[in-house]
Amino acid sequence: MTSQKQSQITDEILQGNLIKLMFKLSIPSIIGILVSSLNSFIDVLFAGRFINESALAGISLAGTFTSIVEGFAGLIGIGSASVLSRAIGAGDIKTQSKIFGNLIIMSIVISFFITIIGYGFSQELITFMGGRGEVALEGTKYFKTYILGTIIFIAGEACSQIIIAEGQIKTTTISMCVFVTVNVFLNYIFISVYNWGTPGLALATIIAMVVYSIINFGYFILGKSAISVNLKKITLAIDILPSILSAGISPLLFPVIILIQNFVIFNLISDYGTKNDIAFFAATGTVNSLAFIPVSGLAQALGPIIGINYGAKKQKRIKKAYLIFITCGFLLLFLIWLPLQLSPRIFLGIILSDINFTDNDILNFRILSLITPIFAFGIFSFTFFRSIGKDKIILVCILLRTIVLKIPMMLFFSKIYELRGIYYGLFLTDIIMILIVLVFTFLEFNNLTKLKFEQ
Repeated sequence: MTSQKQSQITDEILQGNLIKLMFKLSIPSIIGILVSSLNSFIDVLFAGRFINESALAGISLAGTFTSIVEGFAGLIGIGSASVLSRAIGAGDIKTQSKIFGNLIIMSIVISFFITIIGYGFSQELITFMGGRGEVALEGTKYFKTYILGTIIFIAGEACSQIIIAEGQIKTTTISMCVFVTVNVFLNYIFISVYNWGTPGLALATIIAMVVYSIINFGYFILGKSAISVNLKKITLAIDILPSILSAGISPLLFPVIILIQNFVIFNLISDYGTKNDIAFFAATGTVNSLAFIPVSGLAQALGPIIGINYGAKKQKRIKKAYLIFITCGFLLLFLIWLPLQLSPRIFLGIILSDINFTDNDILNFRILSLITPIFAFGIFSFTFFRSIGKDKIILVCILLRTIVLKIPMMLFFSKIYELRGIYYGLFLTDIIMILIVLVFTFLEFNNLTKLKFEQ
């Protein structure tokens, strides 16, 4: 990318109309996340409809560990993106030039250890999550194949986050669309034609990610990026490493915490329910996650806006952007949430077509998704904290939510209400955490005002 083009994008982020900017950056971002989420949905769909319920439950258990791979991609990619967006806003060319080398070296080193550990202990990990019998077998087969593509996943996704930090969200959307197209096509070939089962699902994902990563690497190698890339001088810049790790630790910690959380959830479901209840919980999570696609796209677009304006010391514009995005996000979530609450059987039946959902199942679904619209506050506040380098707040919130609140509440209520108690615990935790996040956001807004960045 020419410096003139990057300067034009930066000027637009710093001075352009925020509503127009929101639509310009959010639409391709939402499309990209929609396509990505549909890809996960399609994997679940193929497992549930074309293999069996054990396959669906198995890849759901494995998903806890695949999310850790994504977490390490976030550690490198989102951490680097946060540092880069602030460097762009501050005009710090020296820091910008160090980003790509760090990304490559960190990806290689981290991927090596993850692959060795994940492949060697795949069966034990799935069993640890509550996998039993056929469910454990399907989960292990899926995860053993998936983990072999770790270096591709981490490096490719980390590069995507850097491209987003430059404001080139449209580019990442195109590469994601290619990824999903390849993955869906290969899913059909490997599952419907060759009957390769869960390893076929994982193999399709790996091959599609290879294509995705080649496109993202090409963005840098062909000189389209604003940051300089010299493959002969790939080095680890120790001086910016602490900033990257600090900004990226919450995306890594989140799936680790999810692992702990899911360990408790799946084992509680195994104790109080059946493999069908595990599959139902997985389907519920998948359906609910689709509601967050537009808001996640908006949050992704908000990141570079806040980061670059923070680097340029424009605190009033930061607050204005936050309020515009969160208002739009709340309205979108509400419009999507309403039909899910009114007709949950229709949406759940897309994934689990052979199950007759009971009234208890539907009530559990509604409990889990009841406060979905107000999650917009949490999503945008986390983006705000990360973009200004306040990831410690996110860490505190994540630890509070899972370790202090969620796990104890699920254990307590499941003792009283058994399976239903798990859903009660999740619901009450989310209410308390939204209130805590709002308090932190209010305090950080006051801190911005005290700094008097902008007259």
